[in-house]
Amino acid sequence: MYSGYLNSFYAKNSEILKMPYEEHLNYLLEDSTEFVGSYIRNFRKLGIDARCIIANDNILQKKWSTENVLNHKSGNEILFEQVKLYDPDILWIENLSLISFDWLTHIKNNLKNIKLFVGYHCAPFNKKVLDSLRGIDIMITCTPGLKSEFEKTGKKSFLVYHGFDKDILSRITQENLIIKNDFIFSGSLISGGDFHSKRIKLIERIIKENINIQLYVDLEKDYKIRAKQSVFLLNRLLTKMKMGNLISNNTILGYGKSWVNSYSDTLKRLNCQPVYGIEMLDLFRESRIVLNYHIGVAGEYAGNMRMFEVTGVGSCLLTDNKKNMNDLFDTEREVVVYDGEDDCIAKVNWLLEHEEERKKIASAGNQKTLSSHTVENRCRLLIEILNAELKNNRQGR
Repeated sequence: MYSGYLNSFYAKNSEILKMPYEEHLNYLLEDSTEFVGSYIRNFRKLGIDARCIIANDNILQKKWSTENVLNHKSGNEILFEQVKLYDPDILWIENLSLISFDWLTHIKNNLKNIKLFVGYHCAPFNKKVLDSLRGIDIMITCTPGLKSEFEKTGKKSFLVYHGFDKDILSRITQENLIIKNDFIFSGSLISGGDFHSKRIKLIERIIKENINIQLYVDLEKDYKIRAKQSVFLLNRLLTKMKMGNLISNNTILGYGKSWVNSYSDTLKRLNCQPVYGIEMLDLFRESRIVLNYHIGVAGEYAGNMRMFEVTGVGSCLLTDNKKNMNDLFDTEREVVVYDGEDDCIAKVNWLLEHEEERKKIASAGNQKTLSSHTVENRCRLLIEILNAELKNNRQGR
Protein backbone atom coordinates (compact mmCIF):
# COMPACT_ATOMS: atom_id res chain seq x y z
CA MET A 1 0.00 0.00 0.00
CA TYR A 2 1.08 3.57 -0.63
CA SER A 3 3.15 4.70 2.35
CA GLY A 4 1.42 8.09 2.50
CA TYR A 5 -1.94 6.36 2.91
CA LEU A 6 -0.59 4.00 5.60
CA ASN A 7 0.85 6.92 7.60
CA SER A 8 -2.45 8.77 7.34
CA PHE A 9 -4.45 5.67 8.31
CA TYR A 10 -2.45 5.00 11.49
CA ALA A 11 -2.49 8.66 12.49
CA LYS A 12 -6.31 8.55 12.47
CA ASN A 13 -6.80 4.99 13.82
CA SER A 14 -4.42 4.51 16.75
CA GLU A 15 -6.94 2.19 18.47
CA ILE A 16 -6.36 -0.40 15.75
CA LEU A 17 -3.03 -1.29 17.35
CA LYS A 18 -4.96 -3.26 19.98
CA MET A 19 -6.79 -5.42 17.42
CA PRO A 20 -5.66 -8.97 16.54
CA TYR A 21 -4.01 -9.37 13.12
CA GLU A 22 -6.98 -10.63 11.10
CA GLU A 23 -9.35 -7.97 12.45
CA HIS A 24 -6.69 -5.30 11.92
CA LEU A 25 -6.11 -6.40 8.30
CA ASN A 26 -9.81 -6.47 7.44
CA TYR A 27 -10.35 -3.02 8.97
CA LEU A 28 -7.48 -1.65 6.86
CA LEU A 29 -8.80 -3.26 3.66
CA GLU A 30 -12.29 -1.89 4.23
CA ASP A 31 -10.95 1.61 4.90
CA SER A 32 -8.64 1.68 1.90
CA THR A 33 -9.57 2.66 -1.65
CA GLU A 34 -6.31 1.23 -2.97
CA PHE A 35 -5.88 -1.55 -5.51
CA VAL A 36 -5.45 -4.38 -3.02
CA GLY A 37 -8.66 -3.88 -1.00
CA SER A 38 -10.86 -3.35 -4.07
CA TYR A 39 -9.52 -6.37 -5.91
CA ILE A 40 -9.73 -8.64 -2.87
CA ARG A 41 -13.40 -7.70 -2.40
CA ASN A 42 -14.30 -8.14 -6.05
CA PHE A 43 -12.43 -11.42 -6.51
CA ARG A 44 -14.31 -12.80 -3.51
CA LYS A 45 -17.61 -11.52 -4.95
CA LEU A 46 -16.82 -13.54 -8.10
CA GLY A 47 -16.13 -16.72 -6.14
CA ILE A 48 -12.33 -16.57 -5.87
CA ASP A 49 -10.71 -17.12 -2.47
CA ALA A 50 -8.37 -14.12 -2.53
CA ARG A 51 -6.18 -13.06 0.40
CA CYS A 52 -3.36 -10.61 0.76
CA ILE A 53 -0.16 -9.81 2.61
CA ILE A 54 0.69 -6.12 2.94
CA ALA A 55 4.45 -6.52 2.99
CA ASN A 56 5.32 -2.84 3.51
CA ASP A 57 3.00 -2.41 6.52
CA ASN A 58 5.57 -2.99 9.24
CA ILE A 59 3.03 -2.62 12.05
CA LEU A 60 0.78 -5.31 10.58
CA GLN A 61 3.67 -7.63 9.71
CA LYS A 62 5.13 -7.39 13.20
CA LYS A 63 1.71 -8.20 14.66
CA TRP A 64 1.43 -11.33 12.49
CA SER A 65 4.90 -12.54 13.46
CA THR A 66 4.15 -11.98 17.17
CA GLU A 67 0.84 -13.89 17.01
CA ASN A 68 2.57 -16.75 15.19
CA VAL A 69 5.63 -16.76 17.53
CA LEU A 70 8.02 -15.88 14.70
CA ASN A 71 9.68 -12.77 16.14
CA HIS A 72 13.11 -14.20 15.44
CA LYS A 73 12.51 -14.18 11.66
CA SER A 74 13.31 -11.37 9.21
CA GLY A 75 10.95 -9.63 6.77
CA ASN A 76 11.39 -12.01 3.82
CA GLU A 77 11.29 -15.04 6.12
CA ILE A 78 7.97 -13.82 7.53
CA LEU A 79 6.64 -13.36 3.97
CA PHE A 80 7.61 -16.96 3.21
CA GLU A 81 5.79 -18.25 6.28
CA GLN A 82 2.66 -16.26 5.38
CA VAL A 83 2.59 -17.61 1.81
CA LYS A 84 3.18 -21.11 3.19
CA LEU A 85 0.21 -20.74 5.53
CA TYR A 86 -2.15 -19.53 2.76
CA ASP A 87 -0.91 -22.30 0.38
CA PRO A 88 -2.25 -20.59 -2.78
CA ASP A 89 -2.74 -21.94 -6.30
CA ILE A 90 -1.59 -18.57 -7.67
CA LEU A 91 0.88 -16.16 -6.06
CA TRP A 92 0.31 -12.57 -7.24
CA ILE A 93 3.09 -10.12 -6.39
CA GLU A 94 2.03 -6.51 -6.79
CA ASN A 95 5.34 -4.93 -5.77
CA LEU A 96 8.31 -6.74 -7.29
CA SER A 97 10.77 -4.38 -5.61
CA LEU A 98 9.85 -5.87 -2.19
CA ILE A 99 11.11 -9.35 -3.07
CA SER A 100 14.00 -10.87 -5.02
CA PHE A 101 14.66 -13.62 -7.54
CA ASP A 102 16.33 -15.66 -4.79
CA TRP A 103 13.22 -15.37 -2.60
CA LEU A 104 11.01 -16.53 -5.48
CA THR A 105 13.34 -19.45 -6.12
CA HIS A 106 13.10 -20.41 -2.44
CA ILE A 107 9.28 -20.28 -2.70
CA LYS A 108 9.29 -22.49 -5.81
CA ASN A 109 11.62 -25.01 -4.23
CA ASN A 110 9.59 -25.34 -1.05
CA LEU A 111 5.94 -24.60 -1.86
CA LYS A 112 5.09 -26.99 -4.68
CA ASN A 113 1.33 -26.32 -4.73
CA ILE A 114 1.76 -22.90 -6.34
CA LYS A 115 0.90 -23.36 -10.00
CA LEU A 116 1.38 -19.82 -11.32
CA PHE A 117 3.53 -16.82 -10.36
CA VAL A 118 2.04 -13.49 -11.46
CA GLY A 119 3.79 -10.13 -11.31
CA TYR A 120 2.08 -6.74 -11.45
CA HIS A 121 3.91 -3.53 -12.25
CA CYS A 122 2.71 -0.16 -13.56
CA ALA A 123 5.42 2.33 -12.62
CA PRO A 124 9.06 3.12 -13.39
CA PHE A 125 11.19 0.02 -12.93
CA ASN A 126 14.81 -0.58 -12.04
CA LYS A 127 17.28 -3.44 -12.14
CA LYS A 128 15.87 -4.99 -8.96
CA VAL A 129 12.42 -5.27 -10.54
CA LEU A 130 13.90 -6.68 -13.76
CA ASP A 131 15.87 -9.23 -11.74
CA SER A 132 12.72 -10.33 -9.90
CA LEU A 133 10.99 -10.76 -13.27
CA ARG A 134 13.06 -13.87 -13.88
CA GLY A 135 11.02 -15.73 -11.27
CA ILE A 136 7.62 -14.65 -12.65
CA ASP A 137 5.51 -16.63 -15.14
CA ILE A 138 3.41 -13.74 -16.49
CA MET A 139 3.21 -9.98 -16.04
CA ILE A 140 0.10 -7.80 -15.69
CA THR A 141 0.43 -4.08 -16.36
CA CYS A 142 -1.85 -1.09 -16.93
CA THR A 143 -0.67 0.57 -20.18
CA PRO A 144 0.12 -0.71 -23.68
CA GLY A 145 3.56 0.90 -23.50
CA LEU A 146 4.59 -0.93 -20.33
CA LYS A 147 3.20 -4.18 -21.73
CA SER A 148 5.51 -3.72 -24.72
CA GLU A 149 8.48 -2.94 -22.45
CA PHE A 150 7.99 -6.14 -20.46
CA GLU A 151 7.57 -8.18 -23.63
CA LYS A 152 10.95 -6.87 -24.80
CA THR A 153 12.46 -8.65 -21.79
CA GLY A 154 10.91 -11.90 -23.05
CA LYS A 155 8.19 -11.95 -20.40
CA LYS A 156 4.63 -12.87 -21.39
CA SER A 157 2.52 -9.84 -20.48
CA PHE A 158 -1.14 -8.81 -20.37
CA LEU A 159 -2.79 -5.39 -20.43
CA VAL A 160 -5.41 -4.86 -17.73
CA TYR A 161 -6.33 -1.23 -17.19
CA HIS A 162 -7.07 0.14 -13.73
CA GLY A 163 -10.72 0.35 -12.73
CA PHE A 164 -13.10 2.03 -10.30
CA ASP A 165 -14.63 0.11 -7.40
CA LYS A 166 -18.36 0.89 -7.51
CA ASP A 167 -18.81 -0.41 -3.96
CA ILE A 168 -16.88 2.63 -2.72
CA LEU A 169 -19.69 4.94 -3.82
CA SER A 170 -21.72 3.88 -0.79
CA ARG A 171 -18.96 5.39 1.40
CA ILE A 172 -18.76 8.72 -0.46
CA THR A 173 -20.95 11.73 0.24
CA GLN A 174 -23.77 11.55 -2.32
CA GLU A 175 -26.57 13.75 -0.99
CA ASN A 176 -26.58 17.56 -0.74
CA LEU A 177 -23.43 17.85 -2.82
CA ILE A 178 -21.74 21.23 -2.47
CA ILE A 179 -18.99 22.10 -4.95
CA LYS A 180 -16.11 23.49 -2.90
CA ASN A 181 -13.33 23.73 -5.50
CA ASP A 182 -13.25 24.87 -9.13
CA PHE A 183 -9.99 23.22 -10.18
CA ILE A 184 -7.69 20.88 -8.24
CA PHE A 185 -4.71 18.62 -8.51
CA SER A 186 -4.11 15.82 -6.02
CA GLY A 187 -1.11 13.50 -6.16
CA SER A 188 2.66 13.46 -6.03
CA LEU A 189 5.24 15.84 -7.46
CA ILE A 190 8.47 13.84 -7.35
CA SER A 191 11.26 15.34 -9.41
CA GLY A 192 14.01 13.54 -11.29
CA GLY A 193 14.21 10.12 -12.92
CA ASP A 194 11.13 9.19 -14.94
CA PHE A 195 8.59 10.59 -12.50
CA HIS A 196 6.85 13.99 -12.42
CA SER A 197 9.18 16.66 -13.81
CA LYS A 198 6.80 17.61 -16.67
CA ARG A 199 3.84 17.52 -14.29
CA ILE A 200 5.63 19.99 -11.99
CA LYS A 201 6.42 22.24 -14.95
CA LEU A 202 2.75 22.28 -16.03
CA ILE A 203 1.48 23.13 -12.55
CA GLU A 204 4.05 25.91 -12.15
CA ARG A 205 2.84 27.34 -15.48
CA ILE A 206 -0.82 27.16 -14.39
CA ILE A 207 0.09 29.06 -11.23
CA LYS A 208 1.90 31.75 -13.27
CA GLU A 209 -1.23 32.18 -15.41
CA ASN A 210 -3.13 33.11 -12.21
CA ILE A 211 -5.56 30.21 -12.60
CA ASN A 212 -7.00 29.31 -9.24
CA ILE A 213 -5.80 25.74 -8.71
CA GLN A 214 -6.03 23.99 -5.35
CA LEU A 215 -3.14 21.61 -4.68
CA TYR A 216 -3.25 18.57 -2.38
CA VAL A 217 0.23 17.31 -3.05
CA ASP A 218 2.86 15.14 -1.46
CA LEU A 219 5.92 17.37 -1.96
CA GLU A 220 9.51 16.25 -1.60
CA LYS A 221 11.60 17.68 1.19
CA ASP A 222 14.07 20.40 0.19
CA TYR A 223 17.06 18.27 1.20
CA LYS A 224 15.99 15.52 -1.27
CA ILE A 225 15.81 18.00 -4.13
CA ARG A 226 19.23 19.38 -3.23
CA ALA A 227 20.58 15.82 -3.19
CA LYS A 228 19.22 15.21 -6.71
CA GLN A 229 20.79 18.45 -7.90
CA SER A 230 24.11 17.23 -6.48
CA VAL A 231 23.68 13.91 -8.29
CA PHE A 232 23.14 15.78 -11.58
CA LEU A 233 26.40 17.71 -11.05
CA LEU A 234 28.17 14.44 -10.24
CA ASN A 235 26.79 12.90 -13.44
CA ARG A 236 28.18 15.80 -15.46
CA LEU A 237 31.57 15.27 -13.87
CA LEU A 238 31.51 11.51 -14.55
CA THR A 239 30.55 12.15 -18.17
CA LYS A 240 33.44 14.60 -18.63
CA MET A 241 35.76 11.97 -17.14
CA LYS A 242 34.40 9.41 -19.65
CA MET A 243 32.84 7.35 -16.86
CA GLY A 244 29.25 7.68 -18.08
CA ASN A 245 28.73 3.91 -17.90
CA LEU A 246 28.47 4.26 -14.12
CA ILE A 247 25.34 6.40 -14.56
CA SER A 248 23.34 3.80 -16.52
CA ASN A 249 24.33 1.06 -14.06
CA ASN A 250 23.32 2.92 -10.92
CA THR A 251 19.69 3.52 -9.87
CA ILE A 252 20.51 6.53 -7.68
CA LEU A 253 22.58 8.23 -10.38
CA GLY A 254 19.60 7.80 -12.71
CA TYR A 255 17.77 10.53 -10.77
CA GLY A 256 20.38 13.01 -11.94
CA LYS A 257 20.08 12.62 -15.71
CA SER A 258 18.51 16.08 -15.89
CA TRP A 259 18.56 19.16 -13.68
CA VAL A 260 15.91 19.25 -10.96
CA ASN A 261 14.35 22.60 -10.06
CA SER A 262 13.13 23.44 -6.58
CA TYR A 263 9.41 24.12 -6.15
CA SER A 264 8.45 27.75 -6.43
CA ASP A 265 7.51 29.56 -3.22
CA THR A 266 4.02 30.12 -4.64
CA LEU A 267 3.48 26.41 -5.26
CA LYS A 268 4.58 25.57 -1.72
CA ARG A 269 2.34 28.28 -0.30
CA LEU A 270 -0.71 27.09 -2.27
CA ASN A 271 -0.26 23.46 -1.33
CA CYS A 272 -2.68 21.87 1.14
CA GLN A 273 -2.20 18.71 3.16
CA PRO A 274 -2.42 15.67 0.83
CA VAL A 275 -5.46 13.45 1.28
CA TYR A 276 -5.96 9.73 0.73
CA GLY A 277 -8.66 7.10 0.46
CA ILE A 278 -12.28 8.15 0.90
CA GLU A 279 -11.24 11.68 1.86
CA MET A 280 -9.49 12.03 -1.52
CA LEU A 281 -12.51 10.73 -3.44
CA ASP A 282 -14.76 13.14 -1.53
CA LEU A 283 -12.38 15.91 -2.60
CA PHE A 284 -12.76 14.90 -6.27
CA ARG A 285 -16.55 14.69 -5.91
CA GLU A 286 -16.65 18.25 -4.52
CA SER A 287 -14.50 19.71 -7.33
CA ARG A 288 -15.59 20.90 -10.77
CA ILE A 289 -12.42 19.90 -12.62
CA VAL A 290 -9.59 17.54 -11.64
CA LEU A 291 -6.25 17.76 -13.43
CA ASN A 292 -4.46 14.57 -14.44
CA TYR A 293 -0.96 14.21 -15.88
CA HIS A 294 0.57 10.78 -16.47
CA ILE A 295 3.91 9.77 -15.03
CA GLY A 296 6.86 9.85 -17.43
CA VAL A 297 7.15 6.08 -17.78
CA ALA A 298 3.62 5.93 -19.26
CA GLY A 299 5.11 7.36 -22.46
CA GLU A 300 2.56 7.69 -25.28
CA TYR A 301 -0.18 5.76 -23.49
CA ALA A 302 -2.82 6.59 -20.88
CA GLY A 303 -3.83 4.25 -18.09
CA ASN A 304 -3.29 5.68 -14.60
CA MET A 305 -5.70 5.18 -11.72
CA ARG A 306 -6.64 8.86 -11.42
CA MET A 307 -8.69 8.83 -14.65
CA PHE A 308 -11.08 6.24 -13.27
CA GLU A 309 -11.25 7.70 -9.76
CA VAL A 310 -12.21 11.16 -11.02
CA THR A 311 -14.81 9.98 -13.54
CA GLY A 312 -16.02 7.28 -11.13
CA VAL A 313 -17.16 9.86 -8.57
CA GLY A 314 -18.63 12.16 -11.21
CA SER A 315 -16.14 15.00 -11.53
CA CYS A 316 -14.85 16.41 -14.83
CA LEU A 317 -11.51 14.90 -15.86
CA LEU A 318 -8.94 17.11 -17.62
CA THR A 319 -6.13 14.81 -18.69
CA ASP A 320 -3.10 14.77 -20.97
CA ASN A 321 -3.86 13.40 -24.43
CA LYS A 322 -2.44 9.98 -25.30
CA LYS A 323 -2.56 7.62 -28.27
CA ASN A 324 -5.06 5.27 -26.63
CA MET A 325 -7.37 7.79 -24.93
CA ASN A 326 -10.24 7.02 -27.32
CA ASP A 327 -9.96 3.33 -26.40
CA LEU A 328 -10.96 4.38 -22.88
CA PHE A 329 -13.18 7.45 -23.23
CA ASP A 330 -14.90 9.50 -25.90
CA THR A 331 -12.61 12.55 -25.80
CA GLU A 332 -15.29 14.72 -27.43
CA ARG A 333 -17.99 13.91 -24.90
CA GLU A 334 -16.82 12.05 -21.73
CA VAL A 335 -13.51 13.68 -20.72
CA VAL A 336 -11.42 16.67 -21.79
CA VAL A 337 -7.90 16.12 -23.12
CA TYR A 338 -5.11 18.63 -23.64
CA ASP A 339 -1.97 18.71 -25.80
CA GLY A 340 0.68 20.72 -24.02
CA GLU A 341 0.64 23.57 -21.51
CA ASP A 342 -1.08 26.21 -23.67
CA ASP A 343 -3.90 23.84 -24.56
CA CYS A 344 -4.34 22.78 -20.94
CA ILE A 345 -4.71 26.40 -19.82
CA ALA A 346 -7.17 27.15 -22.62
CA LYS A 347 -9.27 24.07 -21.74
CA VAL A 348 -9.37 24.97 -18.03
CA ASN A 349 -10.58 28.47 -18.79
CA TRP A 350 -13.20 27.16 -21.23
CA LEU A 351 -14.56 24.65 -18.72
CA LEU A 352 -14.75 27.25 -15.97
CA GLU A 353 -16.70 29.55 -18.31
CA HIS A 354 -19.11 26.84 -19.57
CA GLU A 355 -20.64 25.19 -16.50
CA GLU A 356 -23.48 23.36 -18.26
CA GLU A 357 -21.11 21.79 -20.81
CA ARG A 358 -18.75 20.83 -17.99
CA LYS A 359 -21.59 19.09 -16.16
CA LYS A 360 -22.57 17.14 -19.28
CA ILE A 361 -18.98 15.96 -19.78
CA ALA A 362 -18.65 14.95 -16.12
CA SER A 363 -21.94 13.03 -16.26
CA ALA A 364 -21.02 11.20 -19.48
CA GLY A 365 -17.58 10.28 -18.11
CA ASN A 366 -19.20 9.00 -14.93
CA GLN A 367 -21.63 6.79 -16.88
CA LYS A 368 -18.76 5.38 -18.98
CA THR A 369 -16.64 4.44 -15.98
CA LEU A 370 -19.50 2.90 -14.00
CA SER A 371 -20.55 0.78 -16.99
CA SER A 372 -17.19 -0.15 -18.52
CA HIS A 373 -14.26 0.62 -16.25
CA THR A 374 -15.15 -1.12 -12.98
CA VAL A 375 -12.89 -3.25 -10.82
CA GLU A 376 -15.41 -6.07 -11.14
CA ASN A 377 -15.00 -5.99 -14.95
CA ARG A 378 -11.22 -6.01 -14.55
CA CYS A 379 -11.43 -8.97 -12.17
CA ARG A 380 -13.53 -10.91 -14.67
CA LEU A 381 -10.84 -10.30 -17.30
CA LEU A 382 -8.11 -11.34 -14.89
CA ILE A 383 -9.94 -14.56 -14.05
CA GLU A 384 -10.07 -15.38 -17.79
CA ILE A 385 -6.34 -14.69 -18.14
CA LEU A 386 -5.38 -16.71 -15.05
CA ASN A 387 -7.59 -19.68 -15.94
CA ALA A 388 -6.10 -19.77 -19.45
CA GLU A 389 -2.56 -19.68 -18.05
CA LEU A 390 -3.33 -22.46 -15.55
CA LYS A 391 -4.71 -24.55 -18.40
CA ASN A 392 -1.61 -23.84 -20.53
CA ASN A 393 0.63 -24.89 -17.63
CA ARG A 394 -1.24 -28.19 -17.19
CA GLN A 395 -1.04 -28.93 -20.90
CA GLY A 396 2.62 -27.99 -20.90
CA ARG A 397 3.34 -30.68 -18.37
